[in-house]
Amino acid sequence: MELYLYGLFDDRYGAPGRYSIYHCGKCGFGETHPRLKESEIGKFYAKYYPLSKTTSATIRDSAKIPNRFYSWLCGTDNAAHYYISPKSKVLDIGSGSGRSLLEIEKLEGEAYGVEPDPNAQKIAEKLGLNVYQGLITDNVFPGEMFDYITASQVIEHDPDPETFMKAVYKRLKDRGRAIFSFPNTESLSQKIFKEKWIHWHVPYHCNFFTKKSFILLADSVGFKIKKMITVTPNDWTVIQLLMLPQNTKEGKMGSAWSMINESKVKPRSIIFKVLKNIIIFIALMPITITNRLIDIFGWGESLLVIMEKENEK
Repeated sequence: MELYLYGLFDDRYGAPGRYSIYHCGKCGFGETHPRLKESEIGKFYAKYYPLSKTTSATIRDSAKIPNRFYSWLCGTDNAAHYYISPKSKVLDIGSGSGRSLLEIEKLEGEAYGVEPDPNAQKIAEKLGLNVYQGLITDNVFPGEMFDYITASQVIEHDPDPETFMKAVYKRLKDRGRAIFSFPNTESLSQKIFKEKWIHWHVPYHCNFFTKKSFILLADSVGFKIKKMITVTPNDWTVIQLLMLPQNTKEGKMGSAWSMINESKVKPRSIIFKVLKNIIIFIALMPITITNRLIDIFGWGESLLVIMEKENEK
């Protein structure tokens, strides 16, 4: 591992501390140093992540299955649970607010969730969702085996990705599938913005994958990769551009991110939402066209990987 970047800090939520990124010159895999310990994750996320501002009513209203073409156009089809089959038993790792679990139920799946943030447990109880507070490496839902295990933007948060993958493999049924999405360290955006790339997201992101490094990891565990593409959410591009000019100081929430979070929690009328969406759609057309072209060439922001359990290792 070689030093790649140093002096990074949390420019989103204002957690204190400076961090470095090391990466492998052969496969491109990267790591954050110092790393969060598993024992720290729950308390750390409860303190700094914005889930505490979310209400169960907001989540229930937001849980919808989008039109496939519209989802592709917006780049929101990197959500792993959109690729499950009906009537499946699904474990969603990093289920967060529970929106993904409600959407799995709308897709006729039997939904289970795993989430370390204690704020998520309170929301899950109000929504009647089956969520384990902890990590996939715990003995979650003993005796249950799953057709699908999904993890959208999660594996990069785990301090030990190999143990994470082995735990996923163990809980899948024969020929069960794991579907992951996570930032693509080989993205065009990372090459352009370098240390300003929003997906370094220290200290929450512990790992950074290239296609090659993830294929090596999946193969070592026993997974057969069925599909690997890149997907670039238009929202991510907007956030990247908003955060470029801000001059955030260590220990302070980024001004752009604060504005984004506040806009999410304030209630809005239906007319306002419709007009806003129309205006945003027109304004984002150049970004939409650019992102879809970038994804065709495999240079997009998020990798989406569908894997099948092949053989025990």
